[in-house]
Amino acid sequence: AARHRGAHRAGLFSSGIAAMSFRVFARRAIAATACAGVGAAAYPFVSAPFPRALQESNALVERERLVVLGSGWGAVALLKNIDPTLYDVSVVSPRNFFLNTPLLPGVTVGTVEARSLIEPVRALLPGKPGDASFFEAAAIAVDPVARTVRCKDESEITAANPEFTVPYDKLVVAVGAPPNTFGTPGVREHAKFLKEVDDAIDVRRKLADLFETASLPGVPEEEQRKMLSVLVVGGGPTGVEFAAELHDFLREDVPRLYPALRDKISITVVQSADHILNTYDERISKYAEEKFARDGIRILTNRRVTNVAATHASVTCKKIKTTEKIPFGVCVWSTGLGTTPLVSSIIAATGQPRRRAVSVDKYLQVRGISPRGSAYALGDCADVKSKAASGGELLDKADELFKRADVDKNGAVDKGEFVNILKTLEESYPQIATLTKGAADGMLHDILSKFDDDGDGSLDRREFRRAMAEADSRLASHPATAQVANQQGEYLARELNAQGRARRNGVEDPAPTKPFEYVHLGSFATLGGEQAALDTSGSPLPLDFVSQGIGTMVLWYGVYFSNCVSWRNKAMVVLDWTKKGVWGRDSSRV
Repeated sequence: AARHRGAHRAGLFSSGIAAMSFRVFARRAIAATACAGVGAAAYPFVSAPFPRALQESNALVERERLVVLGSGWGAVALLKNIDPTLYDVSVVSPRNFFLNTPLLPGVTVGTVEARSLIEPVRALLPGKPGDASFFEAAAIAVDPVARTVRCKDESEITAANPEFTVPYDKLVVAVGAPPNTFGTPGVREHAKFLKEVDDAIDVRRKLADLFETASLPGVPEEEQRKMLSVLVVGGGPTGVEFAAELHDFLREDVPRLYPALRDKISITVVQSADHILNTYDERISKYAEEKFARDGIRILTNRRVTNVAATHASVTCKKIKTTEKIPFGVCVWSTGLGTTPLVSSIIAATGQPRRRAVSVDKYLQVRGISPRGSAYALGDCADVKSKAASGGELLDKADELFKRADVDKNGAVDKGEFVNILKTLEESYPQIATLTKGAADGMLHDILSKFDDDGDGSLDRREFRRAMAEADSRLASHPATAQVANQQGEYLARELNAQGRARRNGVEDPAPTKPFEYVHLGSFATLGGEQAALDTSGSPLPLDFVSQGIGTMVLWYGVYFSNCVSWRNKAMVVLDWTKKGVWGRDSSRV
């Protein structure tokens, strides 16, 4: 009888587990179905699956040579909207695929597979086969006078001469930006980035190796805890979403795959600012911090990583100047963007102020390259000011302002004239106030000396333009996001198409029709546990609101489903989400 009651209780327990598993499966299946439905409904309204130009090419009409450097969001948006009857398009990129970067954190734990997030560039080329070209190589130098791009094949297999030159009539620089280490020692040697698909695969492989090694017999508990400590440097969207994906893996899959390790894993997020997600609405930052605290994720704000060793990182508190060593098995570095060598060379060649990205005007034309309209930049490698469209940049009016400042008409702006023009401009241009910082006249003279390269006590036209560029550099820029790059690519394709049609109609040098204006459509952040946050502040919606929870996560599924650039990508991503919901994440190390 006792055995019968025990068997009965075991049966009830098993039935309960089965019922709970069914409920979990049902909830996930409903979420997957909802995401597909919302995505299909959102498809006409989301700009990522850009409509391909369908015009037939005409070989008898000469086309301008358009060279696109890069294969990211901005480049692909342009490719899918450019008219191949107007332009002979050549794409140069060291990778032969487009990468859906917002879903990259999911690759690190097997939520989605890497192949599901990439689309071959050759499948995205405009027009019929042969209308456009692709070259898998890195652009290493631009000659704006000869209008050529020097390229180099950096793949494993190269020809006898890996370098070649591509001529252009119009150039689009969309090479992106690498991770920024801020010169921190040890980062490149001991930390992992999360910028490219190989980065995510490396993190996934490292995590799998750590879990398998920690599961071996005879490994002390202290060593296990050190191995299974994950350090995330950077509390922006990428760092937060990686931490959330990892926590979901620990909560949903580790108890099944590694039951002996479930209580020995820790996640720490180090953030330099006061809050994580500090570019979002304050309510979202607070909500994310509270959720992470409930999930057991440690958050260290106002901290700066000063050194990364093989097994630990030195973290300094910015307020009290104390330093602690945080052990880790894997460190993921996600703290901002740097500058590629190509972008640095363009900045230097055009005489722009030394900044992270190329300075462009309100039409996305690279400043300092003649003739105007021959070179453009967009995406993470372009610095587009948020006030550019409204005419808020001094550099666009530099020649006019120079004439106003040069009261005695001697072709130079002396100290007195420089002080007067700065005081006049302070009221209309806030960037001037950030340059002068309320300085007295004597200090304003010192500011002039900063730009007086020849030391003659005055500024010529070139030096005056450099002073205006320095002031403009203090203006806020559009964020380096996929949403911004996507809109820039679509805008530039429309402008180039309009200019191309005008030339066909006999207009020799058509001017741009309208400046680029960014329309913010909201910002998402996944927080784990099938929850997400949405910030619509600054968007054209009637009301600014903050949305959190499971409903927002379903919306996230729909939007990111629709953002996949092809139906092949859409199908593969939805299949990955479904597989994860039914069978869990794949923990294989390959």
